Amino acid sequence: MTAELTAIKEHPDVVIRDRESRAVAAIAARYLVEHGDALAGSVGAWEATVAVPSTHHSYEPALQVAIETNFPAAFAPFTRPLVKGPGSMSFNRASEAGFISDEDAAGKTYLLVDDTFTTGARLHSAHHALVAAGATVPAAIVVTRKINPAAKYGTLDLWNRQTQIEFKFGGLYRVLGSAAS
Repeated sequence: MTAELTAIKEHPDVVIRDRESRAVAAIAARYLVEHGDALAGSVGAWEATVAVPSTHHSYEPALQVAIETNFPAAFAPFTRPLVKGPGSMSFNRASEAGFISDEDAAGKTYLLVDDTFTTGARLHSAHHALVAAGATVPAAIVVTRKINPAAKYGTLDLWNRQTQIEFKFGGLYRVLGSAAS
């Protein structure tokens, strides 16, 4: 899946970027169709869905375009209130000003969707921007978790634990490897 996730953002061929981003958006759409009601029952309802914008690729934001083009009903309504802010985000470093809301988010409730969770810095920055704008974010869903077992921060232990857990699409997952009841 790592190659596909790289292809949705970085591949020079727009046809391949579109194909791979559609596949990633399809996974998130299926999850929401099958588990959206249970998730809302567990964490609270949301009134719109927001994808965490890509910040270091020059192409159109792949996940957002794939959702809007292929699966709008699964994420309805889907909105793009976040734009890159003046803050600097990097690996393992969130920024309170990494994103800003360019629309009135006050009083709204959003579900965040991210294609890849590596360190959580961009997801955290997106969450902060929405909350700072007066919104509520009861949950976030992430399509994939990128783990480099050779990296520091205990990722080898995480990798070893997670590879022992069979993934079943039928489960409602709140925490890696912990199915919600």
